[in-house]
Amino acid sequence: MTRLSLLSLVASATASLSLPATAQTTPPQDAPPRLVVALLVDQLRYDYLERFHNHFSPGGFRTFTERGAFLTFAQYDYAPTVTGPGHASFLSGATPATHGIVGNDWFDKKSGKSINCVSDPDVSGVGVKSASSGKRSPKNFIGSTLSDEMRLRFRSKVVGISLKDRGAILPAGRNADGAYWLDSSNGHFVTSTWYRNALPDWLTRFNNRQLPASYVGQVWKRLLPESAYPWSDTSVGEGKLAGEKTSTFDHVIKPSPTEGLETIVPTPFGNTLLRELAEAAIDGEQLGRPGTTDFLSISFSSTDACGHIFGPYSQEMQDIILRLDLELERLFKFLDQRIGLNNVTMVLTADHGVAPVPEFAVANGFQGGRADLADLKPTAPAVPAKDSTSPSTSTTTASAPPSTSASTPEKKEPSKSEEGEKPVTAPPSGLMADLLKALSQRFQTPRILLSPKFYDGHLFYNHRELAAQRISLEDVNLFIREWALSTGRFQSIFTRNQLLDGRAPGALGERILNGYNAERGGDIVLVLKPFILPGGGRSGTTHGAPYSYDTHIPVAFHGRAFKPGRYADPFNITDIAPTLSAALRMNEPSGNIGKPFVKALK
Repeated sequence: MTRLSLLSLVASATASLSLPATAQTTPPQDAPPRLVVALLVDQLRYDYLERFHNHFSPGGFRTFTERGAFLTFAQYDYAPTVTGPGHASFLSGATPATHGIVGNDWFDKKSGKSINCVSDPDVSGVGVKSASSGKRSPKNFIGSTLSDEMRLRFRSKVVGISLKDRGAILPAGRNADGAYWLDSSNGHFVTSTWYRNALPDWLTRFNNRQLPASYVGQVWKRLLPESAYPWSDTSVGEGKLAGEKTSTFDHVIKPSPTEGLETIVPTPFGNTLLRELAEAAIDGEQLGRPGTTDFLSISFSSTDACGHIFGPYSQEMQDIILRLDLELERLFKFLDQRIGLNNVTMVLTADHGVAPVPEFAVANGFQGGRADLADLKPTAPAVPAKDSTSPSTSTTTASAPPSTSASTPEKKEPSKSEEGEKPVTAPPSGLMADLLKALSQRFQTPRILLSPKFYDGHLFYNHRELAAQRISLEDVNLFIREWALSTGRFQSIFTRNQLLDGRAPGALGERILNGYNAERGGDIVLVLKPFILPGGGRSGTTHGAPYSYDTHIPVAFHGRAFKPGRYADPFNITDIAPTLSAALRMNEPSGNIGKPFVKALK
C-alpha cells in the first residue's frame, strides 16, 4: 500500500467517526424497514386533523400531515362502517364481501345466535379471571393480512395491541405472535390460547404496575383554555361518563360496580395506557432489531368510546384528540431513541368516522333523528354564538334543553371480556316491534324473522316457516321494502338476490355491495337516511352508515419509501395494504382488491 493510499484510508475512517450517529446508521433507500407500525385511531374523522391542526404538537399528528404522505380524501368503500370490519379491511386490502367480518357481530343462521366478530369457542382466555372468558381469535377472518404476508416474506415478529379485543386481533392477522387487549374486570391485558398458553414475562410485569387502577380518581381537565374550544360544553344530546351527573368538564374517573375499570376507556387515560403498553411491547418483544422487519399494530380505542358519548363537535372529543397528539409525540420519540424513525415505516388511519349527535344535527339545520323515536323537533341552536353565524366559546346555553340521558341508560359496547356468543333475547322495540306486528298481520304468522333485531340493517328470514306457510320470498321482500319506506326513516333497501347478482346501483349501492358477504349476509338490507341513527337512545351518537361523516377518514404514510405531501386523490381503505406491500416489495394480501398509491412512492 502506498503512503498516499494509506493517508486516504485514514482520512476516510476519521471522517466516518466524526459523523453523527443517525447519519452513520441511515440505511440504503431500498433496505426494508426494521419495524412497521400500523396506527389505527378508532373513530378518527378526517376533519379532526384539519380542525385541530393549529393546536397539534410538532411531533405528533404533524409527523404524518406535514412530513408524511397525507391522503386527504380517503374513504371507506363499503358499509357497515363499524369497528370489526374496519380493523379487518385496514391491512387486508379486502372488504367484508371477501374477508367475512361483516360487523362487530352478526346473526349466525346455523346456531341461531349472535356471534362476535372475534369469538372462538375452541380457545381459552389467557390472563383472564375465568378461562371461559377471553375466547377470542382471528378464526372468523377469511384470507391473509399484510402482517401474515410479512411473516412469509421477512419472518417478521408480529404483535397487535388495543383496549378492544377486535382492535388487537384483526390488524395483526391470523398468524401473529401475540395480540393483547384489556380485560376491564381486572385491568390486565390478556390474550388467548390461539397465540400462547401463558402471558409473556414483559406483559406480566406491565400488568403488575396496575396502571388502570391508578387512573381511578384522576380528573380530566381541558388541556387548553376554554376559549380554544369553539363549541359549547353543553351542546344538546351529549351523554355522560359513568357516575357523573353532568356532561361538562371537569370529569372525574370513577370505577363502575358492573364494568370495573371500563370507565377509563372513554377518557384520555385509555390512550396513555395503550401508549405505555406499546413501548413495553417494543422493548419486551425486542421489535425492530437490526436485520429484522417486524410489525406492531396499535389501535387506540378511547377516541371511539368518547365519541359515542359526546359526539364529534364536543369539547371532550377535541380534547381527547389533542391529548392523543401528545401521546403520539411521546411514542415517536421513543421509537426514534430505540430504533430510529428512519428505520420505521408507519401508517395512520381510522376504522370509521362518526355521525353528529342527532339533536345537534337538528339544532343546526339538518334532518337528523333517532330511528326508534318520534321526529326530533328543532330547538334553539345547539351552540349559541357570539354572533348569529359563528360557533361559540360559551359554556352555558340558556335556551338549550337539558340532557335527557338520565332517563335512558347509555348504550355502550359489551365488556371486552364478555362471552363471544349469546342467544338473541332482547325484546323488540321501536321500529322492530312495529315491523314484527306488521309482518304478523300480513302473513298470519309471527315467525317470519329468525331474529328480532337489525344487524347493521340486515334482516334474516325464517325460510322453513316461509316454506311451511307457502309464503313467497318476493312477497316478503316487497312488503318489508314498502313498510321501510313508509316509515320515513330509510333511504334504500337491497335484497339478497340483488346483491348476489351485483344489482346495487350508484355509489351507495356499491358500498352496500362491498359490505355484503354471501355466506353471512342477511336476506334484505335496510339503509337509514343520513343523520338518522339506529335505536332510540336519548344521547350520544354512533356510526355504521355509507355516508361521508362515517366513510371519510385520514390515511397517512411515513417512512423512507414515501414522498411527503398532501394528496387529494381518490383513495380507498383497501388501497392501504397494496401501497405498503409495494413499499415493502412483497406480495399483497390474498383478498386484496385495492391498488398501490404509486404517486406517493419513491
